[in-house]
Amino acid sequence: MRSEELLQHLSLTTSGPYLRPFTPVLNWREARVFIVGTNPATPLRDEFASFESYWDALTLYPEAFEAVYMAQRSGKRSKTASRAKRFEHSLGDIVVLRTNACALPSGKWADIPVNVQREQLAYGRKILGALVDICQPAAILAHGKVGIEAVSALFSTSLDPYIPLLEQSARVSLAPGLAPVQLFAYPHFSGMGAGKGFAVSRMDQELTALGCRIASEL
Repeated sequence: MRSEELLQHLSLTTSGPYLRPFTPVLNWREARVFIVGTNPATPLRDEFASFESYWDALTLYPEAFEAVYMAQRSGKRSKTASRAKRFEHSLGDIVVLRTNACALPSGKWADIPVNVQREQLAYGRKILGALVDICQPAAILAHGKVGIEAVSALFSTSLDPYIPLLEQSARVSLAPGLAPVQLFAYPHFSGMGAGKGFAVSRMDQELTALGCRIASEL
């Protein structure tokens, strides 16, 4: 099964919200930078006439998807999404793809039963691998414990979110013959769960500095 077919196959659920492998963005297949978090926060299913209309909006018509998404959130973005937007802005015209360790949306990660978390993280690893295969990103920024663990597992490496971003130097290839990917780890963009002494107030400044450096190298 080709990578895009796998994404579509895994995203179709028989009940509950559809899985969301990434946040819609125009030219998503050309993404050079990934942001990997925990899971989407806003479940969507009945808001679309069918899975086909959901998938088309997700992969072809990001503005249509965004309108439905924002209506569900009463026009307000989460702190995580807002911080991701600011990081993306620092990258200029580089296409950025926001994805997650788990593609099952829920208001809170803890709302998903542990056995379902394990199952969905296994799906999520397949989804993340497929996205890397499609896009061949140059850099991946994982944030939060779950996102960092997913990227570490996929690339068989260890990442430390408390090493200053500009001092992180992991470059790992997913498979022989593929270009190495720069891997970065950071506390969750929401600031939740950050270690003692970590300055949440500096997150935007540090993320902007990383974005500018990545942009200068691509």
